[in-house]
Amino acid sequence: MRLTFLVALIVGAGCSSRVPQPLGRPVLHPNLSDALARGFASLVGRAPFTTQLWLDDAAGFEARWDTDADGSIDASGVRPHKVRFERPGVYEPSVTLSAPGQPDLTLRQRVVVLGDAPVPSAPARYGVNEDLGWDPPRQIPAEIALMKDSGVAWVRLPVRWQWLEPQRGLYVWDRYEDAVDQARDAGLELLAVLGGTPLWSSGVDRRALPRGVDWDSFEPRDTRDFAAYVYRVVERFSGRIGAYELMNEPNSPVHWNPRPDVARFIELLCAGYLAAKYADPNAVIVAGGLNGNGLSLGWEAPESRDFLRAIYSGPGARCFDVMAIHPFAHPTEDGVAALQSWIDETKRFMTAQGDRRELWLTETGWSSGRSLWGHTTISEKQQAEWVRAIYLDIVGPQKIFWYNFKEDRANPTDPEGQWGWLRYDLTPKPAFRAFSDLRRLGVTDATRPPRS
Repeated sequence: MRLTFLVALIVGAGCSSRVPQPLGRPVLHPNLSDALARGFASLVGRAPFTTQLWLDDAAGFEARWDTDADGSIDASGVRPHKVRFERPGVYEPSVTLSAPGQPDLTLRQRVVVLGDAPVPSAPARYGVNEDLGWDPPRQIPAEIALMKDSGVAWVRLPVRWQWLEPQRGLYVWDRYEDAVDQARDAGLELLAVLGGTPLWSSGVDRRALPRGVDWDSFEPRDTRDFAAYVYRVVERFSGRIGAYELMNEPNSPVHWNPRPDVARFIELLCAGYLAAKYADPNAVIVAGGLNGNGLSLGWEAPESRDFLRAIYSGPGARCFDVMAIHPFAHPTEDGVAALQSWIDETKRFMTAQGDRRELWLTETGWSSGRSLWGHTTISEKQQAEWVRAIYLDIVGPQKIFWYNFKEDRANPTDPEGQWGWLRYDLTPKPAFRAFSDLRRLGVTDATRPPRS
């Protein structure tokens, strides 16, 4: 009898050991770690958007799913679940896990569903380029005060990848934090240009490059590196920076080495777009300002032509809120009529595609330096007249950003250093006064809305 009882205990213990026990810590996928490692396409997309949710380490749990984030249970079980979101919005589908003897555990995951309408930007039209991350910190308060006094509303500034993430996963924010806060506190709107590949991502040997080739102008080897950088920047500055331009002049051999590659640009543009929208769905995403008018003005190398056509012929057409171009017309050799015709060609092409999104000139202007790009030298007075003509006479673009607000070095002899309205020591050139006069004359964003 005693032996029978002992056997029963052993058998009973063996049976109880086969009851599934919760092991590990359940994880809901896809999540941010997955997106940073593999891309954001599983967490953000355009309505109607379908994705699949699944669990790791959930053995022994019962699962109750609220996949449409409406507060009600619509599925059960630890198997993967496909979910569909019909309307734009930010959703948090969840799963509640239960196990004997343990408190319930609810896991949630944020999903961003986009609509077809582009995100609107702040309405002001007048902008300038200024590299606030490069400028001496002691100058920045005075620069910002001069911008505000003159009537500038927007500032376009590079937020360079190679400075922010000098090593993979190591972010250094000091260079930009204070400058961004000062500009925002002054009421300026910000357009950040994202690009400048660090060496660890491009794999370039800096020592082997020919003189004059920028080492940060090479594409990243892995698209996910760029997407992660975009996500981190937009997340960090959400609410402080309103618009982001993904890369600068990808159709220029100066800014995209060893040669422009439109297919690769579109891949990076779309990956960055999804990353940015996941970080901040209200961020305005600008397609990296195309050199010239994005089509062909006759002087481009074959691989630099017709980037705009390629963007619109594939997925790139859905990866921006605003299109941007960089048309640089010579004030006397070309004049306003030529500049206007280049812009009109871009706008006609966009309209022919059924696209009513905004077109911005995120760089335009001319240097007062000697023989820029082999062209006739213009005087500082002629530069001032060109400022007045661009902001008064050019129609169509919703925003215009002069390149540059300030000269980037003291006593420059290189014409590339003499684009500014201010000299390096912040003394004004005639161009600054010309722009300031527009405000005094009553020419404001309110009185002169952009015409198309």
